[in-house]
Amino acid sequence: MSRQLGTGLLLALQFFSVISVKKQLPMEKAHITAMYAMLPVLGVLFGSALAGAVWLLRETTDVSSLLIGFTVVVIGMVLTGGLHMDGLADTGDAYFSYQDRDKRLDIMGDPRIGAFGTMILLLAIVGKIIVVAESVQAVSLVLILFIPVLARIGLLALFSTTCSAKPKGLAAFFQQRADHRKLFIAALIFIAIGFVLLVWSTTSWIALTLLVLVAGSLWLFRAWCLRNFGGVTGDLFGAYVEGVEILLWISLLFFV
Repeated sequence: MSRQLGTGLLLALQFFSVISVKKQLPMEKAHITAMYAMLPVLGVLFGSALAGAVWLLRETTDVSSLLIGFTVVVIGMVLTGGLHMDGLADTGDAYFSYQDRDKRLDIMGDPRIGAFGTMILLLAIVGKIIVVAESVQAVSLVLILFIPVLARIGLLALFSTTCSAKPKGLAAFFQQRADHRKLFIAALIFIAIGFVLLVWSTTSWIALTLLVLVAGSLWLFRAWCLRNFGGVTGDLFGAYVEGVEILLWISLLFFV
């Protein structure tokens, strides 16, 4: 089991981060399942990097909150290789094309970015910088660490409960080879652990609010994906992570 989880973490780094794993890794059902189960752990690594950068800039420099916000957003994009932002842009192009479902999926698979994707990408980046800058000077480092974690717990739940919109593609390949029941149980376990740790390190009200936001956004986004695309794709997963992170940063404005 520990070897499978280790392989799963390496696969998660390989497919969901900019970190290059120069090793041939197995891709059997147990390993794909472990890869998704390790997504919240990957979130801990990303969150630690963000919290560490914020602590360093707040405690050792006199830079403005705007520069800290810019730095946080850039670090997040670098760590993921821009994967989630790319998914958000492709999702925007597909949805705002106002075409039928099949055409939307074709547009989403086009590597080129269109006008709507560009606008949404700019709004997401600029908006995230502003929101982070508004709260980052006073917010707890624990909450900064938890934002990528909670977004990936939500992604794990979304992946385990939603069918693929396309029969082919990387996301469809992973869904066909993963154990969805085990992943849903893993998501519930991570939610419970996250709630306990948030209550211990912040307050029960903050912990409950954040988890309600994650659960509510998951339910709404899943319903939206099924209605407009017939399921989920890799781009929709990326859009979800980016959207939830922005939502959680906005929520921090009420805690500081």
